[in-house]
Amino acid sequence: MKKIKYLLWLIILGLLGILIYQNFDYFMTTAALKFDLKIASWNWTLPELQNIAFFGICFLLGLILTGVKGFVANFKLNKAIKAKDATIASLKEQLNTFKTELEVFQHDPYIKKELDEKPIVEQAALEQPENNIEKDHKSDTAD
Repeated sequence: MKKIKYLLWLIILGLLGILIYQNFDYFMTTAALKFDLKIASWNWTLPELQNIAFFGICFLLGLILTGVKGFVANFKLNKAIKAKDATIASLKEQLNTFKTELEVFQHDPYIKKELDEKPIVEQAALEQPENNIEKDHKSDTAD
């Protein structure tokens, strides 16, 4: 993949070089840029530069703006990662406390005997329909 990238960049640079070489007269002509806001004191004229210098300046400004935007996005993502890592750490700590509490309950002989009689999944399944029946009964009596 790296060889393909290098080859692609060489092709792009070659085409750019051919473009500049074939239009050398245009790129080497000088021009002055004027900026006028139609207010007497707000007239600016940039010194005469070659056209290739203007292209280079615009390219560098684009790189700088893109780089700044990338750094801002990177800082925001790093901040989000730190916040999520803190959340994960707190949840892991809470999980560890739950595990220790569960170990305490599992080693208690009375609770262990009750857990062995009915698995937790069956207990939850048995409790749920009773709650629905009670709700249905309440709604029937309310009518």
